Amino acid sequence: MKYQKYITLVSLILFVFTGFCQSKEYTGDPDASFLQARTLAFANKRIQARDTLKRILSKYPKYTDVENLLAKTLTWDAKYDEARLHFNNITSRDKTNSEVWVAAIKNELYAENYQTALGLSNKGLLYLNNNRDLINLKNEALIAINSEPDILQTIPTEQIIAKNKTTKNAILLSADAHSFNTVYDPMYFGSIAYKRTTKFGAILPTINYSNRFSTDGLQFQVDAYPKLSKKMYGYASYAFSNAVIYPNHRVGAEVYKSLPKSLEASIGARYLQFKGKDATVLTASISWYPGNYYVSWRPYVNPSGGSISFSNSFTVRRYLKDKNNYLGFQFGFGFSPETTQLTENNVLLSESIFYLESQEALLTYNFTAKSSKNIVATSIGVTRQELIFTPNEFYLAVSGGLKYQFNW
Repeated sequence: MKYQKYITLVSLILFVFTGFCQSKEYTGDPDASFLQARTLAFANKRIQARDTLKRILSKYPKYTDVENLLAKTLTWDAKYDEARLHFNNITSRDKTNSEVWVAAIKNELYAENYQTALGLSNKGLLYLNNNRDLINLKNEALIAINSEPDILQTIPTEQIIAKNKTTKNAILLSADAHSFNTVYDPMYFGSIAYKRTTKFGAILPTINYSNRFSTDGLQFQVDAYPKLSKKMYGYASYAFSNAVIYPNHRVGAEVYKSLPKSLEASIGARYLQFKGKDATVLTASISWYPGNYYVSWRPYVNPSGGSISFSNSFTVRRYLKDKNNYLGFQFGFGFSPETTQLTENNVLLSESIFYLESQEALLTYNFTAKSSKNIVATSIGVTRQELIFTPNEFYLAVSGGLKYQFNW
């Protein structure tokens, strides 16, 4: 009898608990509930709508219209990361739903993740060939990508163009160090710049500092990126210095043009004047934006010194969640006076540098904090170059850099 009481009590508790759990399960008509949630969503009662949609999905997790509407309400409330998870869920199982692809791409456009939007457009078009809505959104992403330079480096050996609707001003700080395995002492570089974005383009005054061969030097520089049209922009630069470790004058100009098939091309020149000597460097670039990747080739041609010499730079980037978050790799061979100047006994050696064998590899990682618009750029590289005074002998240099961009 005693045990029967315990059994009865336990049974009663289990019955109540089971009834409580069952009361939380969704048991309604999913179609009717969906219509009710849609009405709530369009009446700006998105939190209530999401509650209903989540309850439906707890019982019917593959109800595409329900999850699509849930993701859309998250987009409307600027919860782009949450929305992305749901859109990815749907497109992984339903690859031909054009409404979902459109909503997913718009989510990235609203979040200003233009590279991701371009990648999604290309992916969607694999399953929905020639879909007009997806083509229009792809073009919108390309226009955004090509409308404004993303200037984190002071010398545009390659550029990723990205529209920035929320930040008009920025302060850029950078520091780099180079260590050599022979002959040369470490070299140190730093800069501070102010970036101002206007409707005509961006302008970037900069102060550069170097310590090389136990010599300090300052260089004053200004870069401009004027918008020439929807598919063209320019680059113009002037720098001045009295320091022996910098050219007295450096002038640069280039024009960039967007092309079909996610391509971009440019052509330009750099002119450097040293004490009693000068150098002209012709350059161009061809860049490709295949989805979340950026691939670029930039040659340099130097006709100085009675002969022509070449150098090349190849860049590959893999974009992560947006244009400011990426992994990059750059490889170059040859040499350009634009990027490095060496001296010996206070005599600038740039006129000879062009004819030295050289290879350089650089890894970069750009990222932003979750709650910040500020950008951090890190880099590590290695250079192998022929010694100026000993042909066929090489030195190795390891470099590390850190850049920080304050946006507002």
